[in-house]
Amino acid sequence: MLKLNDFFHIPQIDPLIAQLVAERRGLVVVAGLESHQATSAAEGGLLPSGRITMFRALIGEILAAWRQAHVIVVGEDRDVVRIPRSRQRHAAFLPVSPTVGYADRIGEATRRRPDLLVIDRLNRASVRAALTAVRQGLWVVSQLDTVFRGAEVARHLRDLGASSEDLDSLGWVIAVQRVATLCSHCRQPAPVDRAQLAERRRELFGHEQPASHTDDSTDIFFEAPGCARCGFTGRLGDVALFDLYRAGAGRDGDEPALSRLPVEIYMWHLAERGLLPLDDLLHHDTDQLYRTYRLLSVREQALAETNAALQRKLVELQAANQVLQQRTAALLSLYDVGQALIHSTNLADLVGRVCGYARDLCGADRVILYLLLPDQSAEVLAVSGWDSTLVHQRLEATLVVCDGSAPVPFADWPPGVPSKHADVAGFALRAGLRVPLVADDRQVGLMVVQSTQKARFAPSEVALLETFANQAALSIQRAELIDARVQQERLEHELELARQVQQSVLPRVFPAVPDYTFAARNQPAHQVGGDFYDAFMLDDEHIGLVIADVSGKGMPAALYMALTRSLLLAEARRDRSPRGVLLSVNQLLRNLGDPHMFVTVFYGVIAVGTQQLTFARAGHDYPLLLRDGDLVTLGGTGTVLGCFDSDELRLSEEQIALAAGDRLVLYTDGLTDVLSPEGRRFELEQLQRILRSHADREPDELCDATFADLAAYQRDAEQYDDMTLLVIAVRDC
Repeated sequence: MLKLNDFFHIPQIDPLIAQLVAERRGLVVVAGLESHQATSAAEGGLLPSGRITMFRALIGEILAAWRQAHVIVVGEDRDVVRIPRSRQRHAAFLPVSPTVGYADRIGEATRRRPDLLVIDRLNRASVRAALTAVRQGLWVVSQLDTVFRGAEVARHLRDLGASSEDLDSLGWVIAVQRVATLCSHCRQPAPVDRAQLAERRRELFGHEQPASHTDDSTDIFFEAPGCARCGFTGRLGDVALFDLYRAGAGRDGDEPALSRLPVEIYMWHLAERGLLPLDDLLHHDTDQLYRTYRLLSVREQALAETNAALQRKLVELQAANQVLQQRTAALLSLYDVGQALIHSTNLADLVGRVCGYARDLCGADRVILYLLLPDQSAEVLAVSGWDSTLVHQRLEATLVVCDGSAPVPFADWPPGVPSKHADVAGFALRAGLRVPLVADDRQVGLMVVQSTQKARFAPSEVALLETFANQAALSIQRAELIDARVQQERLEHELELARQVQQSVLPRVFPAVPDYTFAARNQPAHQVGGDFYDAFMLDDEHIGLVIADVSGKGMPAALYMALTRSLLLAEARRDRSPRGVLLSVNQLLRNLGDPHMFVTVFYGVIAVGTQQLTFARAGHDYPLLLRDGDLVTLGGTGTVLGCFDSDELRLSEEQIALAAGDRLVLYTDGLTDVLSPEGRRFELEQLQRILRSHADREPDELCDATFADLAAYQRDAEQYDDMTLLVIAVRDC
């Protein structure tokens, strides 16, 4: 426990502290400025006052003098006062929290009637309750963050909400501040104006000067011109200044507010000891005003910088809101297409809606949709923004066929649309995409999306458009095949189309990255679920890995899976933190998705060069790592996405260094839900044994061997859940 003797002070303080401790009543305030942007004295700033140290030292003096005192401490931090172990049985701590505030805790302490109530700070929340406790007979010691001293502290307390009646309970104010001391290496006697010195002494001590002060002819004061040791500032080190003030006349005829040690007298004694120059004393109030002004200037600058940062954040939020609105439109489009899959029997109506949805999805103003026909030709099915006479136009299939299944930039006029100069057409085509329509691993058509306003489409718009195109392809394919029997088989068609939605978003080709190999297997159940996986390049140095399992079955699960995947791919391009990506996806699912559905997700990012895996696990099965013939279960806490707001989501971000020869195994719970014909469940321990037995195989072989063992266990029993396995191998260098 700190005591006053633990740091430098002049002896005149001791009897006043002893008087304060002996009185044991009123509100005792330790005042000083502590919580501010610290600036050095050389910069014209205020040093941190050391108020907290003095506060603890005062409590130490009280406990040393009053050994049987029962103490209650109220505050946010238990360490604000460090009670000695030997005294802790006579002490209690009442914590302040967002749910239980200062007023409640101080009221509780008052009812317990301690000998001493210590409050960690005086502020608007605590000052009235603290003074009320004093009026009810308690002795209260607290501290106040302020530049004021003496009677001005009472004015500060009034500004915080204390009334004049409350301030009658004010006892002592111990104000403390720190100032820079003279450099002892270059300190030298200073010339003194004796007449001015005598006048200043009379102002401070009046006619009751100590004997040592009756003759100023031998007084020596100092100055420091500066040297290399002090950086030519003349200052090196610092010292505390004290101002001890006793409040005005109170009960029992207490003496008025003259029993105190003003800071000016304290500085005089320090100047006599050569710690301060006489100018510090003569200009103390002016210097304090200047330094306080500097502090306010620093805070004003900090406030301006904070406001600028908030303005930048506002712009970012506005941009994010625009993205959210686009994604809301995307969800509506996906939902409407899903409804069309179930109800629409009119192909012309369906393709017209697809064109309109595509425009809304990415902010385009021109869309044209082609269908590949069995006779090696193509037909314009629908347009939006183009001349409607283009509909049903036939052209060669080669103009529509694409090499891949992903959207690619397109800067020309669409096939079948006569090219015109911008001056003739009245517009110029700027951003453009050729978006293949793929169903059952086969291109069934093409959608050309263009804008005359935007310079390019954002990556998130491209990702959502790709997912939308897959669903549109399924819609168009289904509409082509509708006949009288479709109405009787609607449920089976829905399940089959939902399976195709699920399969269409699963990757067919993995990234070609040196030192990494990928393989996956997915075996849907009869009832379509929502498993999906992917491995994709975020940039040249980072690989994204995801595996997920949507709750529920059928078309709702497939659509929810497609929405989750598109949101995750879009967010992954903006944020390299797996936890941050999942938190954003979760909030978007809460805003856009079905409130009765959720999804488990593992999402990780591999830094290609360092082989560092950073991941987050949102309620998904624990990943497994095969290393040197052993199997390690990776950790991480996490809650499923779509159920709780992101600020309620328990989600950790983990890291692990991968090594050459490692096999990272990601899977869905369908693997451990396999049943034998006898109804026995395939347990996780059995899966781990299988993986260990195939640990030295390449990812493709490991996937095949694992599914073969599962099939042998299942035999002819029914499969109830999708089974998905994703394996990532780190090759030997």
